[in-house]
Amino acid sequence: MKKNAFTLIELLVVLAVIVALVAILVPAMGSARQIAYKIYCINNLKQLGIAVNLYTQQYKVYPVCVGDVNVTWEEFVANPEIGDKKMLGVPASLWPYHKEKKLYECPMLLRKAAQVSYCYDSRAGREIPAGQTAYAALKPLFNPPGETTTTDKKDYYLLTPDRVKSPKAFVILYDLPLVDSPVSNAAGLYQNIDPDDANSFNDDVADSNGYLWNYNDEPAEGPHSKGFNILFADMHVKWFKTWNQTEMTRKAD
Repeated sequence: MKKNAFTLIELLVVLAVIVALVAILVPAMGSARQIAYKIYCINNLKQLGIAVNLYTQQYKVYPVCVGDVNVTWEEFVANPEIGDKKMLGVPASLWPYHKEKKLYECPMLLRKAAQVSYCYDSRAGREIPAGQTAYAALKPLFNPPGETTTTDKKDYYLLTPDRVKSPKAFVILYDLPLVDSPVSNAAGLYQNIDPDDANSFNDDVADSNGYLWNYNDEPAEGPHSKGFNILFADMHVKWFKTWNQTEMTRKAD
């Protein structure tokens, strides 16, 4: 009686076909995942753009980014009241307008344990040394709970939307760069509750691109196909593979 069985050659052919299909499908799945992440973050930035717009309508200035604070993002989300009468930075400023933790997180950057996944253009609002030119100074900013002194705190660079010369090109928020730790103190970038680009390379140069394709004088790629999603002052969001000086600026005027 004849047995129905695969020959060795047939098995090898089937195995080769399976390997070929895997080789074709795996990159395609990876590419689809990247596209999905990019779209996810574009939507995040659009929603955060609405929050920025609501903030500027209420306070007439853009939010102020701050340096390191002693409150983590996880602590703030668990108990937003700890931010009362404190300046905790951009994400804390936007929280009242959109209280959804996932809105501040990019799946690609969560792998880096990023507390907040989006940078804030330091030209829109930042702490500056006393005496440096600024649009306005808020003095005192806030008194910590229990403190009644009226001593001046810090000067902040406050930008009003009407001072932005080209809203369609002025950068507001963008993806954090994808930097391998430990490189250029990357851990600090991802752990900061307010990852602004105030200390980025050549920040005081007029055409500086902040953390876009750069981190501490080293080339840096964006988290989405090596590019960045960028929210502009007119509230549109667009992905860029490289810096485009004709379509983007971090300088308000």
